[in-house]
Amino acid sequence: MNKLQKRLIGLAGASALFFGFVVFRIAAAPHDDTVKLAKIPTTNNAHLGTEAYKDAYPLQYKSFMKNNEGAPSPTGFGGAQPENSHLKNQPEMLENFKGYKFAIQYDDDRGHTYAGKDILSSKRRPGQKGSCIVCKSSYMYDVYYKDSGWDFASKPFDDIAAPIAADQWFGCSSCHDPETMQLRIYNVGFVDSMARRGIDVKTASHNDMRAYVCAQCHTEYYFTKEDGRVNMPYDNGYDAEAEFQFYQSGQAGGFQQDWIHADSKTPMLKAQHPDFETWVTGVHADAGVTCVDCHMPYVRENGRKYTSHWMTSPLKTINESCLKCHDESAETLTARVKTIHENTFKLQRIAGQTVSKAHLTIQAAMNSGATDAQLAQARLKLREAQWYWDWVAAENGVGFHNPDRIMRTLGLAIDLAHQSIEEANAVVKGSL
Repeated sequence: MNKLQKRLIGLAGASALFFGFVVFRIAAAPHDDTVKLAKIPTTNNAHLGTEAYKDAYPLQYKSFMKNNEGAPSPTGFGGAQPENSHLKNQPEMLENFKGYKFAIQYDDDRGHTYAGKDILSSKRRPGQKGSCIVCKSSYMYDVYYKDSGWDFASKPFDDIAAPIAADQWFGCSSCHDPETMQLRIYNVGFVDSMARRGIDVKTASHNDMRAYVCAQCHTEYYFTKEDGRVNMPYDNGYDAEAEFQFYQSGQAGGFQQDWIHADSKTPMLKAQHPDFETWVTGVHADAGVTCVDCHMPYVRENGRKYTSHWMTSPLKTINESCLKCHDESAETLTARVKTIHENTFKLQRIAGQTVSKAHLTIQAAMNSGATDAQLAQARLKLREAQWYWDWVAAENGVGFHNPDRIMRTLGLAIDLAHQSIEEANAVVKGSL
């Protein structure tokens, strides 16, 4: 055997040892990505509480509890600090919501783990009904709805909330079936509203469910006049214009407005965080990227892959949430999102301030003797203008979920608010 043959044999042996070692390490490492189904206790509705899942799903539980953190947003917009008041940061809201409870308190949303605590301590809570708790706890479905349908929706809030334990507010059962741990939709209002669009969420794909579990609450909704049930105005489409037409056409039944504005006496609509509608018409939805992909990305810990249940800004988990698809740097992506936020917020303020001026202009016209008939068109345009402004202001993405749609909606708000002001002033000039 010559030297070359000896070297080749030695190299082959070393390679075999090396690759054998690699195979051994891979086989020995804890890399099981499967999640084992665990039996969750049901005694005293324990399966509705988060603590029941702590030992069975420790990684998911640990990440879910990170929602207690109150770190600021990387772009300076949003965040989960209790002192973040929209009324303080956007004082025009005090006028725009005058006569409604949102002028009393309107704070930035905190983490999902605060859902029960924050609604119980809200200054807007007195006088509310059971329908207000639908998205705060699956207790609404697993106990009340299964027993007597929507009866709970029109009952006093305090009576409905009283039996709910501190651990039974928003938690694992809000998104997972406690029996199978499969993603589920428990908000029957969302199920019914999607069905009217020909979409059966019960047969939805797993990827669609990764959006629907969030959409069932992160959406525009109203309480029906007839029985207080939750309903979504999707029938004509998902954008702000289609939803406004839904309310104007009578499709909402007996529901006509949320309140009459204290100054302009305009019948007003209050928008609720239409995050789903904004996302579903955007570029990420077109690419099949869901809420979970960005806000609850796959992460690894000790060799285990799992879905993070820290529902936060994707920029806080930018490597897992963004850079798996985008090849720009983290700094570039963050700067891009910040620019979208800054542009949106600037136009949002302009729209809100113009709407506020319209309320005061109509009030001045009333004080000058203008009649309801004369101000009807000005009020209608103001109602629509504020709806578009509020649709954006109430949405949690600060423009990012769909920048084009958001810019259009704010443009409509500004234009209609100016038209309202002009018509109210024209009434006064014509009567002098």
